[in-house]
Amino acid sequence: MVVPMITKRQRDVLQFIKVYTHRNGYCPNYDEIMQGIGLKSKSGVNRLVLELEQRGFIRRLPGQSRAIEILRLP
Repeated sequence: MVVPMITKRQRDVLQFIKVYTHRNGYCPNYDEIMQGIGLKSKSGVNRLVLELEQRGFIRRLPGQSRAIEILRLP
């Protein structure tokens, strides 16, 4: 099985989602991810989240704003 590589920024997003969800009991929204990892735009967060989803690390549940499920960690 080939494990897709992820960038440091993608790893930061994944780690932030994991820690935030563990502490709060629900997923962060894009604003919270943006502030948590020091990005300047929500479009950057959206791109990183989409890339993580395409690589099979997370799943976004449609129709819910705080619905990111971590499927696996690198």
